[in-house]
Amino acid sequence: MGEMESKARGILLDFDHTLFDTDRFFWVDLKRALARFGIPDDAWEKSYEAIWSSGYSLAKHLEELARLGAVADPPTVQAMREALESAFSDLRPYLFPDVLEFLDTARHRGFELILLSFGDPAWQSYKVRASGVTPYFTQIVYTAKEAGKAALCAERALQYRELYAIDNNPADLDAMKASTPGLQTYLICRVEPSAPEGEDPLVRDRFREAAKYLTIPSLLTHLRCHSLKEVSLSWPN
Repeated sequence: MGEMESKARGILLDFDHTLFDTDRFFWVDLKRALARFGIPDDAWEKSYEAIWSSGYSLAKHLEELARLGAVADPPTVQAMREALESAFSDLRPYLFPDVLEFLDTARHRGFELILLSFGDPAWQSYKVRASGVTPYFTQIVYTAKEAGKAALCAERALQYRELYAIDNNPADLDAMKASTPGLQTYLICRVEPSAPEGEDPLVRDRFREAAKYLTIPSLLTHLRCHSLKEVSLSWPN
């Protein structure tokens, strides 16, 4: 009985752009750090576009920069990687301000938390560990497969009487909801409303990837929010 009760309520959480301010980390601070090694913006962009579809990782990005001839010697690719990993060993400042309070409250109210994150498993694992949220989660699952979250959601739905999903990607939420009847879905948007139209390139980079999800239509109905504080932890009647 206790085992069944402990698994009665669950929340599936996305990581990038939901819990983690990915654009500020990646497009602002990491990009700026690489610029200090003499990497120009056009080489950064070209190398990123070349490798992102295979699942981003810092190692792949640096290797592609070297292939393009954008990395001077010295420093070497390995030296750059070590310097960047040291500089960004603590990613807790990139959690959105409402994250830890929400995770604490959800656990206190008896929810089990499951992290479902899309991307290169090693890179995603590094970000999750360095952000300090690992202890909050009963399960952490990484998938490099497009639309892979739906199957993972359906598998875990059998364990829970009540299940939420919180994600910033409408397509992922549509697929999860279609695969799991009764799933309560929240579509979260961390983008400031005026950001996509801003002329300042630094402002555009600040919400660069997150803003792209605003162009994806929702085929199913999801509750919309801008903060985890808007997520009700009382199951609807």
